[in-house]
Amino acid sequence: MEDKKAKEKLTPAIDLLESSIKAWWQNLAKFILASAWGFIYSLIPMALILLFYFLGYKVFSLAYFGAIFYLLLFLGFCVIFYFLIRSYMTLFLLIKRNYEGNPLAVFKETRSLFWPYLGLVLLTALLVLLWSCLLIIPGIIFSIFYSFAAYAFFFEDKRGGKAIKRSQELVKGYFWPIIGRFLLLFIVLWTAEILITIPLSKLAVESLAWNFYYYFVQVFNFIITPISILFSYQIFKDLARIKK
Repeated sequence: MEDKKAKEKLTPAIDLLESSIKAWWQNLAKFILASAWGFIYSLIPMALILLFYFLGYKVFSLAYFGAIFYLLLFLGFCVIFYFLIRSYMTLFLLIKRNYEGNPLAVFKETRSLFWPYLGLVLLTALLVLLWSCLLIIPGIIFSIFYSFAAYAFFFEDKRGGKAIKRSQELVKGYFWPIIGRFLLLFIVLWTAEILITIPLSKLAVESLAWNFYYYFVQVFNFIITPISILFSYQIFKDLARIKK
């Protein structure tokens, strides 16, 4: 049975790319609305940092102002990081919910999942780092084997080491087909990035136009993020179907 399953092929890379872009485009507004809440909440610590920067010196002496400001800056960035990670997690949940539900409600669901997800990310990064300490090649190889841990986390409710083990089980026997599909996705997104950033080279650095277009590029990158998630999710579904 295993030999028969191992011979089953994954969905062709081009088909994966086309269906990912189609699903992304059809649900673009939902992706933006759901993940935008993380950015909206991030404005709160940003505003507090700016407020303290401009008004704090009137309350505290210069000796204390610097120390308090840098502490507030550090805490503010931690809070911003927290909300941005939850914003990214929302994309997975939106796909899991079949693009249904109130965007704010979907975002709020990430609250209870944040620490388990962060633990998985840190554990995965640590394992890849340890493999990379041997040689860079093992690090690259195992980063592929662990690449579906987040999908096992969100779509199969597996946590920590179980999610990583599940990812390894799925990739086993399909390493090179997966590499090929990831390579196609990288080439397509890299080409899009190159094309959209061409105008930056024509503008004076730090000019108003340059800054405006630079932030436009960042927004563009944010908007197309779900494509890579959808692409990998379809590979994950293929592998889960074959190895169920």
